[in-house]
Amino acid sequence: MKNSSIRFLAALAVAAPLAQADVLLTENFSYADGSLITLAGGAWRNHSGTAQLQVVNGAAIIDQGTTAAGKEDLNRLLSTSFDPATDNTSAIYGSFTVNFSSLPAAPGTFTAGSYFFHLKSSAANEFYGRIGANTEGAAPGTFRIALANESWSSAGTVEYPQDLNLGTSYVVAFKYDLATDRTTLWIDPTSEASTSITATDTVSYAVGRIEAAALRQGTSGTSPNDGAPGAIKLDQLIVGTTFTESVTVVPEPSTWALLGLGAAGLALAARRRR
Repeated sequence: MKNSSIRFLAALAVAAPLAQADVLLTENFSYADGSLITLAGGAWRNHSGTAQLQVVNGAAIIDQGTTAAGKEDLNRLLSTSFDPATDNTSAIYGSFTVNFSSLPAAPGTFTAGSYFFHLKSSAANEFYGRIGANTEGAAPGTFRIALANESWSSAGTVEYPQDLNLGTSYVVAFKYDLATDRTTLWIDPTSEASTSITATDTVSYAVGRIEAAALRQGTSGTSPNDGAPGAIKLDQLIVGTTFTESVTVVPEPSTWALLGLGAAGLALAARRRR
């Protein structure tokens, strides 16, 4: 038994570097409360705004409960960059958790909310795979996650067909496909075959490599008809080149039952060993 255990641990040690090979960024926001750009020691970079994006209780706070201007937008470099001018095969996957404490704001006629996450090019203001939230099509008191390849508007975004609730945590997963120039999005996926949406707006690439993941606190629309996605806690950000390495899947109910049975079995075995 001892030799088997040693062989198993040795196999894990060999496999571990391979399992991480496709991960381009992992960020759990495990910092003290305060300014993310300061606490992360330069890992996150400012590309817009001055009112600093905060970390509170181990999560990034997307402070868009109002449409006030000047809020900081940050990006963090991926370990690999991608040139859309020459790369027609790669896909960038990722996931993060969100928990909303206020609904997307639409104080004027602009109803498309706004986006709070995107992939960033080295070119100025070139954003791809924009993920945000709005209340378009949602029941009163709920919201929907929305998606665009590049252009954010009521006409350019698509909404995931599920009303979401305040105070509930959701896993948001995405794929930006350089073969099709399309972004796909899942909510609480159990696999890559889970229900998804795909944005259809046309991408017009500027010269520059896709190099970073970005958190956005700015607003969309033209004053006074601005839109904002709400107030959000964002955590457990992973970006990679495969669904398996990059997406935190939500187990099926039957899987939860098996995991519970496994935990109970381990507890029983531990009691017997005592």
